Amino acid sequence: MSPRSRKNALSQFNVMVVGFSGVGKTSFVRTLVEALKLEMSKERRDSFVKQHTEAQNHLDGPLCKTLEPYTVTMDVDVSGERMSLTLIDTPGFQTDYLVDKQLHDILSYIEHQFDLALAEENKVKRNPKAIDTQVHACLYFIDPSKRSLGEYDIRILTRLSKRVNVIPVIGKADMLTRAQRNRLKPAILQSIFTEHKIPLYGLPVDQDDDEEERSDEDDIEGERKAPGPASTLEEFLQQFKYEEEDEESQAFIDYLRLVPFTVIAYEDDPDTGRPVIVEGNEGIKIGRDYGWGMIDCMNDRYSDFNQLKSMLLITHRTFLKAETVEKYYEEYRTERLLIKRATKLKSMDLGKKILEDLTQI
Repeated sequence: MSPRSRKNALSQFNVMVVGFSGVGKTSFVRTLVEALKLEMSKERRDSFVKQHTEAQNHLDGPLCKTLEPYTVTMDVDVSGERMSLTLIDTPGFQTDYLVDKQLHDILSYIEHQFDLALAEENKVKRNPKAIDTQVHACLYFIDPSKRSLGEYDIRILTRLSKRVNVIPVIGKADMLTRAQRNRLKPAILQSIFTEHKIPLYGLPVDQDDDEEERSDEDDIEGERKAPGPASTLEEFLQQFKYEEEDEESQAFIDYLRLVPFTVIAYEDDPDTGRPVIVEGNEGIKIGRDYGWGMIDCMNDRYSDFNQLKSMLLITHRTFLKAETVEKYYEEYRTERLLIKRATKLKSMDLGKKILEDLTQI
């Protein structure tokens, strides 16, 4: 359980979007909000607009570069459960020396949420109304014009993966043909999984060499052997028989078969920023009109938008929250306590040295 969770309250789920400028982060946030509003009743949509005027300032108006981080929070119903979803949009990375500065700011934000949780945990009397602000998932948007990940992408992903669940996403996927998309996805996975072994969310990691092997008796009893090491993600997935796996394993297999997700944002009105109504096809609520044809942003033929939304809010939400607390928060908490202890011991040693020096005067 999260150290800052509370009873009889909305479940909190916080998603951050990061990436270089111009790769579709803010467009995705707007598209996701519009898609979620479509699932609301008219009364709830109107209520959201009235109660979140500050958020609407970021969601409405001409689409422009994000210069400052901002959040959008909305209550949504997911599989019969009411939850509070917070989307955190961040300024796009720049090249050269600015990347490290911007990455430091993002990591500082993530760590600050851990500090808030740690401070609440250490209180004698905890606040029953404390809200979980930890970042449960971080969507890293990749430039669709690339053939693979660049040096900066690798650096950013490596550092982010030490503090948060990172999920790679290819933005502006309408710039890719189907053949280009089918080439880019494996190239990105090869760079992440095979070449650099970056432990992004859900990707298999090498087992410890000293892990005990299953006995022959276990095999006779019907237990399957744990999947062995694989040089590619495809080889790893081939070791599973999908129909024989439990629901949790199937959820991760489905996820690994899709990652990195490709998404397409809606076409926005240049003056208002609102979705352009795709004329001639009333079935398309959020889409793009290219003249030669129309694309539904939520159609699985063109985009993984629906699968990404479902993965975040339904099939993997519990896993992402558990991983945040049990892995990232606990690792950060341990680091802080060790630093505090080391500082205290250093101060004690320094104090002893001062006393020794004083006795010699």
